[in-house]
Amino acid sequence: MGVCVREWNVRFADPGVNPGTVYRGGQGTYGMPRAVAPHTMIRGDESVLTFTPLVLGYAIALAIGLPLLAFRTGLRDEHVAEVKAARPAVYFSAAVSIGVLAVVTFGISAWQSIAPEDVGWKVEAAGPAFAWAVGVAVAGLATVWLVVRIGQALKLAESPLSFVLMPRTSREKRAFLLVAAVAAVGEEYLYRGFMHHVFTGTLGDPWTAAALTSVSFGVAHGYQKAIGMTRAALLGALLSVPVIWTGSLFPSIVAHFWINAAVGLGGWKRLFPDLAAAESAAVSDDWNQGI
Repeated sequence: MGVCVREWNVRFADPGVNPGTVYRGGQGTYGMPRAVAPHTMIRGDESVLTFTPLVLGYAIALAIGLPLLAFRTGLRDEHVAEVKAARPAVYFSAAVSIGVLAVVTFGISAWQSIAPEDVGWKVEAAGPAFAWAVGVAVAGLATVWLVVRIGQALKLAESPLSFVLMPRTSREKRAFLLVAAVAAVGEEYLYRGFMHHVFTGTLGDPWTAAALTSVSFGVAHGYQKAIGMTRAALLGALLSVPVIWTGSLFPSIVAHFWINAAVGLGGWKRLFPDLAAAESAAVSDDWNQGI
């Protein structure tokens, strides 16, 4: 995905150049002509990407607009009681929002001739991709645990929503897995796929692009307060690594899903043991009073 990491093959439409010449990073090799994305060009001795104002503007709008939208219309601490009463509905709403935005973005990409493989929709080798997914998932869970512990040591307040949003019943767990899958595909495509591709091509550095998208990803989780935004930003940076290294979104998509699933299906009790114990005690008291 990054022009600084992978080769971008460019063929000049110059009558003075052998039509069978393919240029890799400024060095010509002879062979059959190869198809080139219309937004690829040569600058000096290296190939760079250029995008239409629509593509660049849309990527910037996503990077800025998603966090702003989350702050303006997202969940807040005062919504705790409502979330408790209707977790599946909250999950469904989140899945629909992410899904619609991903579909719109995919449509714009297709309209502007951005090939799916350019934004990571490819797997060159299943084995290494799976290994990357496992490694990033393990590192991600360790990161989540570490940030939570540091936050607790520093007495940084966690949003009660981080705890309340976790599923309790079997029905809620099924709904949670659905939104976890949609979020893994949709958010990885939006942040580590489309936005990262556009910012890398524009800035010329995949790591700077990863930093920008990770900050945007973190701030978009503003309902989780400062500690939650930090946690999300670090996870975003971690999920960017296999995209930059392999050019594929799939390790990050799989790792993203595994992290969410592991936390949602019981890991939250390890992250918030005091809150989980308090809830269990409250349920026990209600049960005893009912008897």
